[in-house]
Amino acid sequence: MKKIRIYYGWVIVGVAALLQFAGGTPTFPVLGLFMEPMTADMEWSRVAFAIPMTIGTILGGIAGIIVGPAIDKYGARWIMTVASLVLGLAFVTMSFIDQFWQHFLLQIIIRSLTAGAFFMVVGIIVPKWFITMRGRAMAISSMGGRLGQFVTPILIGWVIIQFGWRAGWSVMGSLVWIVSVVPVFFLLKNTPEDMGLLPDGQSLGTSDNSTVNGLSKEPAEELSIGPRQALRTRTFYLMLTAQSALSLVISGLHFHWFAYMTGQGIADSVAIASISISAITGVPISLAAGFLGERLRLRYIFVATYLGFSVSILILLSTTTPFMAYLYGVSLGICSGITFTLNQLIWADYYGRKSLGAIRGLTSPVSQVTNASGPVVAAVAFDMTGSYTAILWAFGITTALASVLWLLATPPKPSSLNHSARVN
Repeated sequence: MKKIRIYYGWVIVGVAALLQFAGGTPTFPVLGLFMEPMTADMEWSRVAFAIPMTIGTILGGIAGIIVGPAIDKYGARWIMTVASLVLGLAFVTMSFIDQFWQHFLLQIIIRSLTAGAFFMVVGIIVPKWFITMRGRAMAISSMGGRLGQFVTPILIGWVIIQFGWRAGWSVMGSLVWIVSVVPVFFLLKNTPEDMGLLPDGQSLGTSDNSTVNGLSKEPAEELSIGPRQALRTRTFYLMLTAQSALSLVISGLHFHWFAYMTGQGIADSVAIASISISAITGVPISLAAGFLGERLRLRYIFVATYLGFSVSILILLSTTTPFMAYLYGVSLGICSGITFTLNQLIWADYYGRKSLGAIRGLTSPVSQVTNASGPVVAAVAFDMTGSYTAILWAFGITTALASVLWLLATPPKPSSLNHSARVN
């Protein structure tokens, strides 16, 4: 009886899921839980609380220009081990602050690491190990992030309510260390070629069909475009603009989620529950999106999903009861679950895996600037108008307009390069 060997790429998927979980700790819904208790305790404004996170996210986006190519060339093991250690330490140190400059410095470090490393690494590493099964691999790895976004708000929200915001930061740091440092250091590898393999589990040098998890697969060929060539394609800019617009909207919604709902008379526990419901809803949706991404044209899925975000914002504008809060959580969770997986998948599908880190590094400054701007834009709008209504309408219109860009984002097909085996 022939022994079936497990392809090491699935180990990489597991490590990536843990990194997604760890990277989900400093997401805006979680950071938003700290805003009201910290600003009340320290007598800071909401804008002051958010500004260092904005600066850190922008700096992390700029750092992506260096980090992306470095992952392509040297691998992610040491980069992510150090990033995990420092991120956990920064969280723990936050529990001891008593002055604004300390918050300012530490939040810049936290957001720089998150934006410059955690936000990018999974979308670079996992696609290098898969081509024909890339969609499902990305979907499974993304479930770690969705699980983290479900568990972390509940856990940290409970800790803050019971023991205060300082304890919340300490728990966040411990959580990052536990789930990421050891698996990353001992298990993370850069490419299948480093282990004598090819993507999807084939051995180097095989020319006939081979068995991958019981399935017969031929070696996959894939379009591979370098960063300079990518910059000459119209699709690069259409995708970047659409994703950056959504990034601004989502970061603003997530960061002010708790504050908006409690301002509408929703109980703290219900607001926190709606955040977690959104995350858990996204778990099966993210998985389904990965399989759909292997079969359907990605840009059409994006069009429908972006319009879905606009509908979700309309629900939020009508939220005054627990039922509406939960409905908003479910609707946003469905849309976020789809984009959570497919945002990572489409760059690899359109531009290939060889220079994926460098290409994602080029997109990082723009996407992270918009990601950083969302909370501040919404905070400024609130401070100027005393309400979130105007900015929420602006967010809804933005996602609807961005859906049009996806209609135009056809796959790049340079005549001098091989076409992808799977064109979306």
